[in-house]
Amino acid sequence: MTDIEPPKWESAKDLKAFSDKTSPRVVELLDTSDIPVPRPVHQRAKSTAKSFSFTREVKLGELVEVVSFLAAYGRYHRLDALARTVARTPHTGNSTLYEPIRNIVHTATYFAKRRHDASTMEALDPHLFVPADFTRPAGYLTGEHLQNWLDLPAEKAEEARALPASYHAGMIADDLLTLASISVCGGSSVWTPDRIDAQVDRIIAGVFAVRGYAPPTS
Repeated sequence: MTDIEPPKWESAKDLKAFSDKTSPRVVELLDTSDIPVPRPVHQRAKSTAKSFSFTREVKLGELVEVVSFLAAYGRYHRLDALARTVARTPHTGNSTLYEPIRNIVHTATYFAKRRHDASTMEALDPHLFVPADFTRPAGYLTGEHLQNWLDLPAEKAEEARALPASYHAGMIADDLLTLASISVCGGSSVWTPDRIDAQVDRIIAGVFAVRGYAPPTS
């Protein structure tokens, strides 16, 4: 019997080099002044761009939130550009740090599939399952990671009313990422393609209903 070789992860040095080279492009794409999205989304993108680095988990988390809003408002050109830019991020074995990258790639892929954008799907396909044996657990595929912010129990919904509008919008939009990843990873008997698409539409409408997050009229 031969010993199983350990995974050949990229090094922290590789990630740092990638970040130094690629972060300026991400910052450029986070300049949303030329696309129609609500003011709070512009502000979030501007905040995310400050000191952006692929080595900072908090910044990757902020980037994921911006991506969820780009998807909600149909800003697919910018969403796809960000996904193509981050797709080659080195995987150092730190799944927590890499998870935002995977979610961005999955989200762009899901929305590209919905609009039959073969070019984007082809470009992102090699990066969908990194490492090559990556899978989602059964619980994830049945929705246990969903926030379900639109369906809070009455008591929790009452408590949530005191939270800022930005928090509500972010929590609602977050499920777009999870549903996209469920879809890309094959779905489940609970979350079928039709149910995912219907819930995605419902979530987008829910984001638009938050005060200050209605789609711009010009």
